Amino acid sequence: MQLRQLQTLVAIADTGSFHAAAAKLGLTQAAVSMQMKSLEQSLRLELFERSVRPPRLNNTGLLMLEQAREITSLCDKLLDASPVSSQLTGSIRIGTVPGMSFILPQTLDNLHQTYRRLQVRVVSDLADELVHQIVQGRLDAAVITQPQDLDGQLLSRPLLSEPLMVIAPREFAGQSDAELLTGNPYIGFNRKAEVSRLIEQALNQRNIKVDPIMELDTMETFQMMVLHGLGVGILPISSIRERFFDDLYVVPFGSPALQRTISMVQQREHHRQIFLDTLYDALSRVAANSRLKEN
Repeated sequence: MQLRQLQTLVAIADTGSFHAAAAKLGLTQAAVSMQMKSLEQSLRLELFERSVRPPRLNNTGLLMLEQAREITSLCDKLLDASPVSSQLTGSIRIGTVPGMSFILPQTLDNLHQTYRRLQVRVVSDLADELVHQIVQGRLDAAVITQPQDLDGQLLSRPLLSEPLMVIAPREFAGQSDAELLTGNPYIGFNRKAEVSRLIEQALNQRNIKVDPIMELDTMETFQMMVLHGLGVGILPISSIRERFFDDLYVVPFGSPALQRTISMVQQREHHRQIFLDTLYDALSRVAANSRLKEN
């Protein structure tokens, strides 16, 4: 049984549904359901009446809720009084590559709720530039696609791996990834991006020849071009907007799907390591509860 599960249980009770609790916590509904199933398994108790919609707490769940409120309240008070919390006063500077909206906003919100005197400044750029700024000391850390080659003075701390997907208009459903890529114009993401290098390497290894007609910098524009039937492309699954899924045909790139690793990169020796450890722990918790856990 984990504190996060108890916090989710309280959120469900306060908001009235799994869906509303997910929105409040910045999770998916599936992640909330998974947490509650895990909690029930660890307790060997059923906490919800699932014959109604939305599911509601049964009598056992209501009794458990009282204890959950006490535990989460005590933990909140402990954090407020923690000497670590009081030490985290100041700011850190981090970088992020495009497409980290599924992990970074919730992480920063969680940090703000716990460490009121910690300020996180954020810049966005491609991985190469962010790594360069870390080496120069202009950034403390960056959340990026893990580079294939990394400066020896830097440390890469993995957060999660995710599959790369070929995306095409819905009418192409049923075609393989190779058929989609060789039979249609190809839309590429900025070739200087680390994920683009990973894709290019895999295309060469599989001897798949693509016909590039566009090279774009923004995920939104990339997907709109595909939706309008102007070509097909390859993106990490986290970059595909949920509102587009019904209109896109999405198939794994490779079998098994090619994976990219998202990592937090920092200098090996850092004078404010406690700040970066706190950031990494917060990122890891959000990553564990992201919708990538469903795939």
